[in-house]
Amino acid sequence: MNALAIDLGTTAAKVSVISETGAILGSGIAGVTTDFASGGHAEQDAEAVWQAVLNAARQAAHEAGSRSVAQVKVVCATSQWSSIVPVNANGQPVGPMMTWMDHRGGTYVKALTTGASGREVDAHAIRSHWADVHGLYPSTSLGHILFLQHERTKLHDGVAAYLEPMDYLNARLCGILAATGCTAMPLALTDNRTLDHVRWSADLIARSGIDASKLPKIVASLTVLGPLLAGVATELGVPKDAVVVAGANDSVAAALGTAALSPGQATVVMGTTGVLTAHHPSRVVDASKFIVTMPSALRDRYYVMAEAGLGGKVLEVFLQEMLSELVQGADGFTGKPHPDDAFHRLSAAVAHVPAGSDGLMFLPWLLGSAAPRVDGRQRGAFLGLSLHTTRAHMLRAVLEGIAMQMRWLTDEVEETLGITVPMVRFAGGGAQSDVWAQTMADVLGRCVEQLSEPRHANTRGAGLLGFLSLGLIGVNDLASIVPIRRYYEPVSAHAALFDDRVQIYRDLHERLGPTFARLSSQ
Repeated sequence: MNALAIDLGTTAAKVSVISETGAILGSGIAGVTTDFASGGHAEQDAEAVWQAVLNAARQAAHEAGSRSVAQVKVVCATSQWSSIVPVNANGQPVGPMMTWMDHRGGTYVKALTTGASGREVDAHAIRSHWADVHGLYPSTSLGHILFLQHERTKLHDGVAAYLEPMDYLNARLCGILAATGCTAMPLALTDNRTLDHVRWSADLIARSGIDASKLPKIVASLTVLGPLLAGVATELGVPKDAVVVAGANDSVAAALGTAALSPGQATVVMGTTGVLTAHHPSRVVDASKFIVTMPSALRDRYYVMAEAGLGGKVLEVFLQEMLSELVQGADGFTGKPHPDDAFHRLSAAVAHVPAGSDGLMFLPWLLGSAAPRVDGRQRGAFLGLSLHTTRAHMLRAVLEGIAMQMRWLTDEVEETLGITVPMVRFAGGGAQSDVWAQTMADVLGRCVEQLSEPRHANTRGAGLLGFLSLGLIGVNDLASIVPIRRYYEPVSAHAALFDDRVQIYRDLHERLGPTFARLSSQ
């Protein structure tokens, strides 16, 4: 039996055909465009997103071959989150997807936690209550819904449910409007205090002023939602008896796809953003650090997620916009790295630059910082430029700067959970780079396990989630299914250097917020 696994990211839809052994039998990818405009507007055409998924699925089916596709019996979707799609009763979009980068609902969210009198003591009490019940303060997704409810009333009236992207995909696949405790987490409206009884919180819904009739039903994780819609099965080219299972956000799927599921095991996923994931037997709440404990797709444990902000996207921007000559193609200047050799060129460029980049340091907060210190004022910067600085120095400094954010985050997760993380698994597109894997080990001061086919951690995790839902494999089987490509030990001679650099990094974060705010205001 095989699975069709869908991973909807911010910039692309990726689909793979996965075997029960975790093998990637075929894959496809289709780009997704974000429309940015003034006022915090960052939307995607929800119908175009669905078409991208179909296109990527057809590519995956073609590459896997008809025999493998004929054995697809389960479909599972994962996606980026804190984005909202308004749909009608048939699961069709009635408006665009407001992505996690869209901040138009921010004023409504802020009002929820300010308190009637505006006093800080009231705000603290409100945030503490929300964190106790849910685990996370009101944030982007809830702001999206409130924005549409108050400022797009005609659209709101035609909405049957507001769905996170992975739940939207399920609605298109099987016609069921549903969410799980895992997928509904970004809405900040569920009571997560009892792991086996996650439900919408009447209290938080009342506090938010949200129209509760527009929320989907909550089902248990690992639930089989139903069969594929006949027309969708035909479009995908998979058997009509294939079933759709409740999905998970991409961070949970990546954790499953790396099999880092026991206490003390963690994964760094380096995609558009940098995320640290872990599983934990008990609920730990520290919303002030944006270290979030949520119900996992696995019913017997919580999942800990800490998103550090932009990760691989920073390197992508740097390569494409600032160092384009390093990635000139054989057919002439392209201005963009070739997908097959971008990391090879990166490795060659930084090969002769020593650890520490000869005193150059990079701050990666191009879109503000997230966990463990949320601060939208922060921006990126190079420090220590000299007459001897080359573009290769800048490249290595970018790798080290992003790794330092992950080191800061890992240290804080250890402290918050009361655990030790001696080894980290490395997944996502950034984990294709051997030099970044070694840099990550050196900066983290921990062993790093680089996954084989690291770009497929999310889709592999989604496929394995499908097999778990059908009882075809057990959680204890995952460790033997997920392949590790290579182990990296931190270079002991670099330990003192990066311990000091991380402290400088943290000090700069504390001091530069007001400076960046002054610059951006001008």
